[in-house]
Amino acid sequence: AMSTPYRIMDSIPREIHRSLYYTLFESHLSYCISVWGDAAQFRISSLWTAQKQCVRILFGDREAFHDKFNTCVRTRPYDQQILGSNFYMPEHTKPLFQENKILSVHNLYTYHCFMETYKILKFRQPRSLYDKYSISERKPTLLIAGFPSPNFIDRSTSLWNTIAPKFKFNDFSPKVSCIKTCIKKALITLQHKEYSQEWTTGDYDRANISIT
Repeated sequence: AMSTPYRIMDSIPREIHRSLYYTLFESHLSYCISVWGDAAQFRISSLWTAQKQCVRILFGDREAFHDKFNTCVRTRPYDQQILGSNFYMPEHTKPLFQENKILSVHNLYTYHCFMETYKILKFRQPRSLYDKYSISERKPTLLIAGFPSPNFIDRSTSLWNTIAPKFKFNDFSPKVSCIKTCIKKALITLQHKEYSQEWTTGDYDRANISIT
């Protein structure tokens, strides 16, 4: 999966690498993510690992990466031939995500699921999905949650009721583009609110999202 960007990245200017990431990787990663993205963490851990690997390839310190393989005496001083723990430690990806404003697979699910729910409620299309939501009579911008189940309607209802009140909607008049900008900005902020180097579960805890 990583071979294509790895092969062509040297032939493409670095300023286009972000577009390359969205075209060759995230477009596949986000396919139907609103359906499967809320699966158990152990089920999406391999995708999370692949995403971090792709980010390292496209945006990481390439010189340091190649330097690790210069283990020959002719290219590396003899006293530096002993490989310590740093040799086996991969580059931290969190600063790379922040620098390029990339959402982790967990926050990517929140983004797509929230936006799809908003468009369904705003345009009332597709009708087959819209009719499955139970809309509150007291506050039309909130949904009535049913018995928890793994289907899209129940999971999107729970996610919507967690995030939507922070937008302080009175109706669904705001443009889709404005909501997209706000939710992505909020998720990027949430993603980097805690430790700058290490990833934690708080980096994608949607209950802590803040809309400004």
